[in-house]
Amino acid sequence: MNCILAIAIAVLVKFGSCIPDDNVSKLPIAALVLARGGSKGIPLKNIVEIQPNQTMLGRALDTIQKSGIFSSIWVSTDHEQIAAEADRHGATVFARSPMYAQDHSTSLEATREFLDAHPEIKHFALIQCTSPFLRVDYLVQAAQHIRSCVDNSMEMPSCVFSVVRSYKLRWLEDVDSGRLQAINFNPMARPRRQDWLGELVETGMFYFSDRQLIMEMGSFQNEMCTVVEVDELDALEIDNLKHLTLARVLIKME
Repeated sequence: MNCILAIAIAVLVKFGSCIPDDNVSKLPIAALVLARGGSKGIPLKNIVEIQPNQTMLGRALDTIQKSGIFSSIWVSTDHEQIAAEADRHGATVFARSPMYAQDHSTSLEATREFLDAHPEIKHFALIQCTSPFLRVDYLVQAAQHIRSCVDNSMEMPSCVFSVVRSYKLRWLEDVDSGRLQAINFNPMARPRRQDWLGELVETGMFYFSDRQLIMEMGSFQNEMCTVVEVDELDALEIDNLKHLTLARVLIKME
């Protein structure tokens, strides 16, 4: 049995399923929060209060600090008030240039700008402060995966991101004909929830990645990534006032 287990572990390591280990080396990982000031749906959304005397950015930074897994914590912003809030919570501010703080600017562009300015950073976690139910446990799991992959000498860049498991049956509507087509199931044999694994949906809560993926491949992810599953309610993202109201209600129930 031990031989079989050893072979199974060797195969998993070789082909990309990294095994978390509490004793993996303390690989330096930088935490990065992108928090520009130009949000439209909720003005200055990143520093709106999610509960009395606690902003979304402050809540995220407190959780990041509590995890104890990061070698440095950064907030990339173009706004003085956001920078001041980051400083109050012990983060180092990176002055994002106006070029990468537009409505059309992507997270990839802003992260590349940050990494260009910090060539010493090899591994990082992009963390979204508008995911108010970020948990220490999720961050620790992701860091364990990354460090285990690196310790096991993975040939591909290592990456981990947050997902929620969905059991929703999805349809695609043809714009021209108006006809519907099932995407992820056979309508003639509808699956029961307990009979299939569902689908993994990105939450946007965090992306642990490394420099090579961003700078050479232009992506946070590759086919060798692993995932951390988060609770369905924890996957809430704040995009509008309804989301914000719901988040405040859920926080009161914690």
